[in-house]
Amino acid sequence: MKTEIHGHSTGYSGSPTGLTIFWLEVLELAHGGDDAAIGQRLSALALEREHLDELFGAGAAQRLWTEYVRAFASFTGDGAGEIAKKIRERSYDDVDVQPLSARPEVADSLRTNLPVYSVRLKRSDETDGIRIDTFIFLDGGWRTALKVGRELSTG
Repeated sequence: MKTEIHGHSTGYSGSPTGLTIFWLEVLELAHGGDDAAIGQRLSALALEREHLDELFGAGAAQRLWTEYVRAFASFTGDGAGEIAKKIRERSYDDVDVQPLSARPEVADSLRTNLPVYSVRLKRSDETDGIRIDTFIFLDGGWRTALKVGRELSTG
């Protein structure tokens, strides 16, 4: 299902299934050796500055934006290549999407009523794998806050 909101268009629905499909396509790109395409795909997950306030409460953008920009650049740069390498080395072939509410140590810092998810890339016959947190469907597309904002629950 293709959606379009405020001029931003994405081919993924705002359901956990849409997020699963996004990551299954990343797995396919990794197994095909197209690391550059993975970086491009991951770059579509960027939050806007005002999204940080929506996720973590008023004033969060001012406190977290610089850290988020740095973390996201790493995620889409070297991180994309590292994710692709792990997918190939460990023969990951499955995606598990779970509500972040199941992980209170992460969810406690959130101040949004929108559903937020965690993604695990893994082998279908195993439970362990790469976990990436804080996915939310905003402005017609999936976004990630990565691990930014976790310290807000303790501070």
